[in-house]
Amino acid sequence: MPSKLIAIGISHHSVPVELREKVAFSPDETRELLERLKEAITDEALLVSTCNRTELYVRPIHDELSSDYLIDFLFEAKQIPTESRNILRKEFTRLSYCEAIIHLFDVSAGIDSQILGDQQIFAQLKDSFRIAEEVGSAGTFMTKFAHAAFRVAKRVRNETDLTVGAGTISYAAVEFARKVFDDFRNRTALIIGAGETAELAASYLIEKKIGKLFIANRTKENADILLSEITKDSSYLRGTTLSLSDIESVLPSVDIIISSTGSNDIILHKQQVERALDDRKNSIPLVIIDIAVPRDIDPEIASLPNVFLKDIDDLSMIVDQNIEKRKAEIPKIKSIITEEFESFLELFTKLEVGPTIAELRNKFEAIRKEELERHRSSINSTEFEKLDEMTRKMMNRLLHTPTIMLKEPRTTKDDLQARIELVRILFALDEERIEKNN
Repeated sequence: MPSKLIAIGISHHSVPVELREKVAFSPDETRELLERLKEAITDEALLVSTCNRTELYVRPIHDELSSDYLIDFLFEAKQIPTESRNILRKEFTRLSYCEAIIHLFDVSAGIDSQILGDQQIFAQLKDSFRIAEEVGSAGTFMTKFAHAAFRVAKRVRNETDLTVGAGTISYAAVEFARKVFDDFRNRTALIIGAGETAELAASYLIEKKIGKLFIANRTKENADILLSEITKDSSYLRGTTLSLSDIESVLPSVDIIISSTGSNDIILHKQQVERALDDRKNSIPLVIIDIAVPRDIDPEIASLPNVFLKDIDDLSMIVDQNIEKRKAEIPKIKSIITEEFESFLELFTKLEVGPTIAELRNKFEAIRKEELERHRSSINSTEFEKLDEMTRKMMNRLLHTPTIMLKEPRTTKDDLQARIELVRILFALDEERIEKNN
């Protein structure tokens, strides 16, 4: 019987970003790959491609379909040169059936992420499944598989403390600002920098419904690109970009500043903030968070009244404490994953019982009719009807025991799956399915 699930992938665990990006798929590339897979080798497939991983889950219809074939399929889709293929191939993990199911559950739970408890992966998995649905590569199995993974994520969020507290410096920066401002909707934030850390901070601010956002960068075009990317799903947000030289013009209206550039020099000086405070038309506190190394913000700013200044060391202690708390939740999460894995396996094996019984009966019925037709010309119609009735009853009696054996409950789910596979092998049901597909 063909393996019920094959998964291949590379991730942050062993592969640096310069290699991961070679097999990263955009949404349009994902659609194209899934469509090609449907035409070539499978009815059901799911591709998950994020900044930290590219993983392909496939329900094969042929015994011959291997993990290496799927890896080559990815390489062809991305037109990877031969020399790079040799390097990348050995970095791929190869999982089948139960291992693959548990792995996706780990991913959805956030315990396989680069940042323990990553809250973005759930949305990324839902986007991946939505594309599979649009393409038509999410059949009965893949749909139930994906929804089981979603259920794991929701249970982890509701039943554990894995997602409580800051897990990244960027998130910690936003969470610190929230300790000063409960509601971001009427607040204005300034992000200084346009790199990955700045992007994460800006994304978290948008997630918390920041009212207005400025992004300042030495190269304004990069700030424009970042703003466009992070606001494409946030039509409510008022965003503006500016160059570093224009920062002082917006300081009087800003409530939160998060800075993360690669500069070796101070970006924001005490005198600039003093002037901004003098020009402010309210007494609202100013929160400044410096998550750059070397520092972007003049540390003397901390001495100014009504200003809260934190640097990366302050936030790192918060993150480290929260990561330790999250690690303590892993046994509880593993228990949830085990429960959902067993439930999914039971559901899946039961789903296969009906089709297996139907295929078994259809095969016997085809043989019965074929043999009857061979003798139709040698007997009269009355005798033919009697023989037809007799062979039908014989077939029903012969199939009664294997049908009951498949349907009745047993002690374990593994036993149910083993019985299904045994019947399919004994009566060569999958060989006929493969012949029809060919």
